[in-house]
Amino acid sequence: MQLRQFLPSRVFQRSINPASYRPEIDGLRFFAIMMVMVGHLLERVERFWLEPNPGLDNAAINSVLHFFASPNQGVLLFFAISGFIIAKQMQDVPAGQFDSGFVGRYYVRRMTRIFPPYYFIILTTFCAYYFLGLEPSGLNRSAAAEVSLPESLAASLFYVHGAVFDSLPRLYALGWSLEVEVQFYLLAPLIFLALFRGDDRSAPWRCALMLAIFFAISFVAINKIVPINAFTIFSYIVYFGAGIALARYEQAWQRAFSGIGSAASLVIGLGCVIGMFWLGTAHFAPLAMTLIYWFLSLGTIALLFGLAFQPDTLFGRLCRMPYVTYIGLACYSLYLVHLQLFHIAALIVGKFLPMSYPVLFGAFALILAGGLLAGYVFFVLIEKPFAAWRPPLFKSAKAA
Repeated sequence: MQLRQFLPSRVFQRSINPASYRPEIDGLRFFAIMMVMVGHLLERVERFWLEPNPGLDNAAINSVLHFFASPNQGVLLFFAISGFIIAKQMQDVPAGQFDSGFVGRYYVRRMTRIFPPYYFIILTTFCAYYFLGLEPSGLNRSAAAEVSLPESLAASLFYVHGAVFDSLPRLYALGWSLEVEVQFYLLAPLIFLALFRGDDRSAPWRCALMLAIFFAISFVAINKIVPINAFTIFSYIVYFGAGIALARYEQAWQRAFSGIGSAASLVIGLGCVIGMFWLGTAHFAPLAMTLIYWFLSLGTIALLFGLAFQPDTLFGRLCRMPYVTYIGLACYSLYLVHLQLFHIAALIVGKFLPMSYPVLFGAFALILAGGLLAGYVFFVLIEKPFAAWRPPLFKSAKAA
């Protein structure tokens, strides 16, 4: 194969109708995945580089590093984007075509899109941990001794580790968020059947009722009012609901931001991203504070969507830049491979290099670039081929 086939401009070519492609959504994915990657790498910078080296005691630099060591809000932005995308796919389907055939094709597309790359990661990780004993040290959050590796693998294969064990998966700690995504995908046809099928005059009331139910479910789950395991759709369904509402009322939300100046859009957008890093480390423990946290978290996400909808502003153009959208398009591959690479690379650097701030920042940049490259290769070799693959039975049924 010629090397030019691996150029990003060719690798990330779209097979869909260009008129329906939304580059700004890939731009939002870019911000989400970069928050996740930067946050996870800085968590390891603190754990493996700063803590063992008391000579790195510049309080100002360490405070900045700690501020950005918070990947959580990037995951929540991904949830809202998923709600928005699935809503866009379903809300315009004619009532007569929203049938078992459509739902079946929807599930097949979801399965071939997300299952194979995820299974590749957890199965290879299981072989490395269980048969070769190569589990790296320092995996604090996913080393649940009470859950064996075979048990963890079995639960992860069915996307129920969080629901069954109420803990992070041992083989791939970030799998909890993919489990939540899959649980939403399973529920989505039922949600949209209730939301988009009916009198248009009652649509706003149905959307408001949906959001009220989602807020109530998440409030009960997060605050443990009833014993619900934390790593499930119940704790995060409100973010999917926000994405659905943004899709339902996209034009109105777009008009609401049309008067924002070009430069102001960039300032506000980047301010929202910085604010989301802060929210990732902020603590809102009492019951009433849940509402304040939601107001800030969902508010920044809604602002980012509204700003991204404006194609003629600086922030809107930033979300549509080719290499920004390339990274956003490959976000699933980046999400799957970055944590393992970052963890091992940070361990090696911390063990073998004399640490100073120049070494720290240089190694940080190299490891981050390595994570982007690894995600790109994984996208080319694993994710993209499976995304285009369909089971033979699905092809024959579609042809019939």
